[in-house]
Amino acid sequence: MKIALFFLLNLLFIHSYAQRSFTLMNPKINSFKFEINGNLVIVPVKVNGVELSFLLDTGVKETILFASPQDSVPLENVSKVKFSGIGIEDGVEGVMAVGNEILVGETLLDSTHNIFVIDGEELDLSSHIGVPINGILGSRFFEDYLIKVDYLKNRIYIYDSYEYPEKLTKNFTRVPIELERSRPYVKIDLDLGDRQLTQAKMLVDMGNSDGLLVFPFLLDSFQVHEPRIYDFIGRGFNGLIFGFRNRIEGFTWTDFYINQPIVSYPDSNAVHAAKLAVNRVGSIGNQVLQHFHVIFNYPQNEIYLKKNRNFNKKFEINMAGLDIKHDGLEWTQRRIPTNIGKRQDGASGGISVYSQEEFKYEFSLRPIYKVGNVREGSPADLAGVQVDDEILKINGSSAQNMKLKQIIGKFLHKEGNIIRLVLKRGVEEVKAEFKLVDPIPYKKDI
Repeated sequence: MKIALFFLLNLLFIHSYAQRSFTLMNPKINSFKFEINGNLVIVPVKVNGVELSFLLDTGVKETILFASPQDSVPLENVSKVKFSGIGIEDGVEGVMAVGNEILVGETLLDSTHNIFVIDGEELDLSSHIGVPINGILGSRFFEDYLIKVDYLKNRIYIYDSYEYPEKLTKNFTRVPIELERSRPYVKIDLDLGDRQLTQAKMLVDMGNSDGLLVFPFLLDSFQVHEPRIYDFIGRGFNGLIFGFRNRIEGFTWTDFYINQPIVSYPDSNAVHAAKLAVNRVGSIGNQVLQHFHVIFNYPQNEIYLKKNRNFNKKFEINMAGLDIKHDGLEWTQRRIPTNIGKRQDGASGGISVYSQEEFKYEFSLRPIYKVGNVREGSPADLAGVQVDDEILKINGSSAQNMKLKQIIGKFLHKEGNIIRLVLKRGVEEVKAEFKLVDPIPYKKDI
């Protein structure tokens, strides 16, 4: 599943405000853990003392908080503003809160942070990632420090941008970046099959969960290479975003050649070309970045790359053709056997112990998973799976005992695996069975 691509949220704010930088809480503690869900990095954040989870996104400048009726976050100095950007036609009303305290990973603190607040229910990101998402931590997080992202250890390290240990960048390749509106751009050589792009300008976008994104309408007479699929790409304020996906021959990024990455091509009606940076062709997403150890150093206009053990790993795609969403929680009960011992005096004066099997009921909150989208012509579609079907069982295991990323993981590998689903459709149970098939195997032109 490739979801929640935040290129749809590259927000350009009408108002701009000076902010104080983050500072290290303790110079001896310079790292914290993060989670990866749906190829996106999720970091722990406290806003005015309230514990939240934010997506880390180099494609967004500001810090954004998703408001919802369930949240209760005290904010300081609030005023109305309007946001505009990719995926937003007429702008979105929201509020700006000035001078708030934000603490990232119990490590970096800003006591006068500006936060932009929008209606998170419009995006419904949490249900498609499977964990609570309360907002976006944008490029301001990167502006004052050297930030190392270790995708293998799921850990972020923070150093002074100029006085970091020399060994830190040893065996890394330096890549110059151009910062425009606090967003990092690089140049790559891109092989799209029948089109070669030299020094193509790409945004390094941790908020894009695909490998690459290319805007096809910016390339004269361009046709997306076969085999391709028309697929759900992400979510914007105007609803679901669709476009083509395929695998390409590859691309060269400085000293590295990335083989057969997955590329998404959003429909032109989802993107306002006028809002894009001049000469931008697309984005490098997190699915590519996870093949490296990555160091961001905005103050010196550079990033560093080094292959990690995933470098030669094949880029995975959802072979079932199902977008699954977390649709809330429900109380469930389980009948659990229990042995209750009874004691009484025996006829000879000893003690006899009798064991009797009884049952007790355990109540717990369990997740509900539903089908959010079915790709036309996919194995799941051909097997009769429908939007809003509730997933009860997968290959005999209860879906309620799984996390969303575990469910999606079953659809990613391996080709030829059989998937057996038990679904709830209305009041009846329905079964579906299909074989996983890679919908976009790369085929070189002859």
